[in-house]
Amino acid sequence: MTKPKPKTGEIVFSALKKLMKNTGWTCRTIIKFIKLEYKISDPRINRKVSRALKHGVRMGLLQMENGRYRLANNMSKSLTNCRAPIQKKRRCACVLRRQNSRLRDYRKN
Repeated sequence: MTKPKPKTGEIVFSALKKLMKNTGWTCRTIIKFIKLEYKISDPRINRKVSRALKHGVRMGLLQMENGRYRLANNMSKSLTNCRAPIQKKRRCACVLRRQNSRLRDYRKN
């Protein structure tokens, strides 16, 4: 059996643990470290890592100051047990009117 691949967020979190520095690390240096350490050749790794970093900031696991990421001072949440709140997309009034009119037409028939 093959090992399950770790999620990008877990990889980023462990990379930041290994790269302990008070001033933090830029996204580009974190990506370079991950590519070297984990030997990842995924062409979409840049996007995945930047999304994982932003998600970590929203969750309160990471802090971002001056474009540099570091671990948060009070990490009471664990990475696997928490999820960011999902924000609903706001729809403009014209889309809602169009949907309501289609629904009314459907009910008439």
